Amino acid sequence: MSNTKKLITALCITIAITLLFPSTANSQLPKSKDTSAETYEQLATAIIAIRKTEDGLVKGIILHAQGSAAAALASAASATGAAQKQALETAATEITNAANEGDKPVQAVRQRLSKAGHTHHTDAETKEDYLWIDSKEKKQLLDLARRVSQLNDAAAIRKAADELNTIMDKALRPE
Repeated sequence: MSNTKKLITALCITIAITLLFPSTANSQLPKSKDTSAETYEQLATAIIAIRKTEDGLVKGIILHAQGSAAAALASAASATGAAQKQALETAATEITNAANEGDKPVQAVRQRLSKAGHTHHTDAETKEDYLWIDSKEKKQLLDLARRVSQLNDAAAIRKAADELNTIMDKALRPE
C-alpha cells in the first residue's frame, strides 16, 4: 500500500472514530476555557475604537472644509473683481463640503459604508445618516454657500464668515 493510501486510510479511521465516539475523542482533548466572550469583548472594543476614529476623521474633514472656506472668505474680503469671485466660489464649495461632511469622494465612501449597514445618527426629519451635521445645520450651511457665491462687498463677506463660524461651532459641539 502506498504512503498516500495509508495516510488517507488513517485519516478516514480517525474521522470515523471521532464521529462514532465523540465523547471518547473529546475526553482525550485538553479542557480549554471558553474564550468566546473574551474574544467578543475584544471585538467590541475594536469596533468602538474604530467608530471613534471615524468620528474624529470626519470631524477633521469638516474642520478642514471650514478652515478652507474661512481662508477663502478672508481672501475674498480683500480682493476685487475676478479674484474675489474665484475666492467666493471656493468658499461656497468648501461650505458645501462641510455641510455634506466631505466632498464627493468622501460621500462615496460613506454611501458604501451605509449600504453595508454602517450607520451613525439618523436625522429625525430627513432620515439621513450623519455624524456631526444634522439636517437643520446642513440646510443652514447650504443656504450660506448659495448666498456666499453671490456676495460682492467686504462687509457682507465678513458677516458670512461670522455666520459660518457660528453654525460650525454649534454643529461640532460634543453631544
